[in-house]
Amino acid sequence: MSGPAIPMLVVLISLLIGLSVPIQQPWVPNEDGITLVAEERTEIPMPRGVRDLVTTIEDPSSFDVIYPGTNISCKEVLTVHFHTNIHLNQDRNELIAMDGSKWRVSGDNAVELTISTVEEIAAMRYGSEENTQFIELSN
Repeated sequence: MSGPAIPMLVVLISLLIGLSVPIQQPWVPNEDGITLVAEERTEIPMPRGVRDLVTTIEDPSSFDVIYPGTNISCKEVLTVHFHTNIHLNQDRNELIAMDGSKWRVSGDNAVELTISTVEEIAAMRYGSEENTQFIELSN
């Protein structure tokens, strides 16, 4: 092989190895937990098209309450507009971004937790786009 072919071969092999490694779940759910599944974003270049909200809230109907200033439930705000799975009955309140980074979120109920989560997402690159679209829809 000629000189320039070897570095190119190394790059191609590295890419193939990187693409063959499975994407891992960024956390392990509690066996007793329930998940409210989000709509996945497929048009963005992220390893995962969803976020995960891990919460100590146990009752899925808690997220049926209307998000302030809208006529949309907290569940729909998170799962549809902000592409966030909601994992109930877990040991903490935490938001896991599409890139796997983790953020503490707080709230004593579903509304407070949803507000805190939306604020964190709105500060993210793709989340800011989603927040702008959500605000336009809400007005």
